[in-house]
Amino acid sequence: MKKKSIVLVFLLTLCALIFIADHCVKRRWSGSVDGAAGTVEIAGLNGTVTVRRDGLGVPYIEASNEDDLFFATGYVVASDRLWQMNMMKMAMQGRMSEILGKDGMQIDLMMRTLGARAVIDEAIKKMDARSMSVLESFSRGVNAYLESHRDLPPEFFLTRYRPEPWQPADSLYVFAMLTLSLSSNFIEELDFLNLAARVGYEKAAWLMPVYPDEAIPFAEARKLSGIDPHGLNALVALRRGAGGRHAGLMSAGMPASNNWALSGSKTRSGKAIVCNDTHLEDLMPNAWMLMHQKCPTYEAAGVTAPGIPIVALGYNGRVAWGATMVMADNQDIFVEKLRVVEGTLCYQYRDAWVPVQTRRETFRVRGEDDIQKDILSTIHGPLLNDALSNVPFPPLMTVQPLPVKTEYGLALSWGLGDGEKNFTAFLNLGSVRNAAGVRAAVLGVESIFLNLVYGDAGFIGWQVTGKFPLRRRGTGQLPSPGWTGEYDWTGFLPVALNPHSENPASGYLATANNRTVDADYPHRLSSSWERPERAERIGQVLGPLKNATVDDMLRLQYDHYSLFARKVQDMLFSGESSVKVRKVVAGMDRRRRGRALEALDRLDPKAFNAVMDSESGSAAIMGAFFHCAVRETFLDELGPDDGMVWEAFKFESLGGYSAHQDHLLGREDSPFWDNAATPERETKWDIIAESLQKAVLFCEERMGYARDGWRWGRLHTYEWTHDFTSQLPVFHDYFNRGPYPASGDANTVNVTSFMAGDNFNVALIPAMRMVVDFDRAEPAMLIGVPGQSGNPSSPHYDSMLDYWLYGKNHPLPFGADAVKAQYRDLLVLTPK
Repeated sequence: MKKKSIVLVFLLTLCALIFIADHCVKRRWSGSVDGAAGTVEIAGLNGTVTVRRDGLGVPYIEASNEDDLFFATGYVVASDRLWQMNMMKMAMQGRMSEILGKDGMQIDLMMRTLGARAVIDEAIKKMDARSMSVLESFSRGVNAYLESHRDLPPEFFLTRYRPEPWQPADSLYVFAMLTLSLSSNFIEELDFLNLAARVGYEKAAWLMPVYPDEAIPFAEARKLSGIDPHGLNALVALRRGAGGRHAGLMSAGMPASNNWALSGSKTRSGKAIVCNDTHLEDLMPNAWMLMHQKCPTYEAAGVTAPGIPIVALGYNGRVAWGATMVMADNQDIFVEKLRVVEGTLCYQYRDAWVPVQTRRETFRVRGEDDIQKDILSTIHGPLLNDALSNVPFPPLMTVQPLPVKTEYGLALSWGLGDGEKNFTAFLNLGSVRNAAGVRAAVLGVESIFLNLVYGDAGFIGWQVTGKFPLRRRGTGQLPSPGWTGEYDWTGFLPVALNPHSENPASGYLATANNRTVDADYPHRLSSSWERPERAERIGQVLGPLKNATVDDMLRLQYDHYSLFARKVQDMLFSGESSVKVRKVVAGMDRRRRGRALEALDRLDPKAFNAVMDSESGSAAIMGAFFHCAVRETFLDELGPDDGMVWEAFKFESLGGYSAHQDHLLGREDSPFWDNAATPERETKWDIIAESLQKAVLFCEERMGYARDGWRWGRLHTYEWTHDFTSQLPVFHDYFNRGPYPASGDANTVNVTSFMAGDNFNVALIPAMRMVVDFDRAEPAMLIGVPGQSGNPSSPHYDSMLDYWLYGKNHPLPFGADAVKAQYRDLLVLTPK
């Protein structure tokens, strides 16, 4: 008894000590949060600047000139997101090992190989005087914050790292990180090599569909038919771009977004409405931050990425603009033949063996000696061999290919350049006076590929940005042989020739990462479009809409109706496919047949309205059916589910229109319907029937036998997880938020994408929602998630969460009285 008492006292004491230590550490970290009001003297200002903040912590920065405005912006952005902006910069520079030690080399080698530094150095040299002044002023403001703050946010404490002074080029590195996150085709090409190593080039082509009405890309797959895919696959150990266990530190985004504009012919007021919700990873903190900047020559309110001194998407008091990804194919993998000739590594190009180009990079590694690496390049771009063979899979991956010697190399062609034009174009949006001015400005955006939808009170437009590569042959969807020269790039399509529309007869413009041009469009923009259902749903709502108001727009942004679920219902309950499914179900044994019939009863359109509501039991069964169908169709040939090939396949489903959806709604002749683990030859309808009965079994296992307890939101949840908590056993409640039940799916306008066939954890969300109604006295509304600040000790770390979860938005006023009424906290920055 005495021994038990001693143990109990010890445990209670230990818990008390942990509680006290936790409280003390968090109390110290709270000192890194600035007050929202008061007066601060800062060296470097020319005049007084006011920084007002509203109840959500959104800053309204007002100055008498641009130098002071962007200086103060640097100070404010550092106050809100210092860790995040530094990580994005350091990641793109390939310098994470200076913070993380040797673990950072995984990221650094890939980033240095991509070669952004040469492009940014050139951009700085070409930058016009005004843009350069903005970058310099912003940098001085960030550095003023660093010089005046001893206590920095908790991540700096935990890593024992203090950031170096910010440089003007650093903001361009953040821009480059955003560009990389908007360009993912080379990842798809690497995934294809993983898949082809398992099933062969021809069969792997079934896993890379372009769109429902386009043929499987067999011709693209056959380009490499003379090469053993296992030799190429051995090079590929890259997942999700820079990948690795610290991917969340610098991740900027993934595909999926909505934007639309209504002309006055469709609105109640007769004036235009512009809407945008960008779909990014559910990061903690968000990839976006909100701000309003004002001086006599520049004014804009909206979102920006931490580290960029200007509003990227938003409203300037006269015009509004929003963006979605084009899903552009501006990257190609070229397979190079390598050989050592007289002691020099060479690659074959046409009939000659050409020495590879070499540049030496030095890596400073925390706690270790410096490391030097030679980065090799061919005429097609940097060779990825060394970077790929040394970058591991994410932490859940237990199987990795071993580095091997090979006669092949993988070179990356990427149209990254003209960074100075990109920055200047977005800077000019703060000064344009009408919608026509928006188009004139964004024609300068040459290496970021966006669907810009924009408008003023009486005009709406759509412009695709970016210079698309022109190829001698092929589409560039899948890797090409580099030694023949027949698949080389011959130049770029001028931005002015990109798709564009103004004031269409339909009365609206909308994009949702979908194919926005006809299948026979003369220029190849992409082979990686997103699922069509979001765009179709937006058109389904906006097409017949008349007398539209802000409330209609907010309802559409929160819409959970899944056209994909409706198409699945058509497949299960109408036409010849319904007969085939019922026939297979009738031949099942009693238990399996009972479960399949229960699933059909719950999914019948009479019982389920195709709305993926978090409280819906039928939505849970629909989600479980899709999960089971993915695994039943593909896992037998691409498994195990912790292997490299399955990992590649899963990520392909997250990135766009996928084989999962393509097969479920069509492709009855696909070889993947046959279960490789059985001697029989299964049909699509055998797999569908089996997936139905397993969906009910899955729900029973996950949510119990009581059907009234089945809810989609019990399977499908939001959770905002800080990257640090994957490494820390403590402070999870301090850094993380959630889980919360989630409605929607990958196909709903209110997107909540998840990794099909793996789990239902939400991976992509609307990271911001903007509505600008030019009829209103204060047209703009904007909300982000989970909060403005990246500091967990700040009250604004998660203060937008309830707004975002429950369908509220937040005004961005421009009028003086409305600004004073909303932005109640006043911080005055004065020259020292």
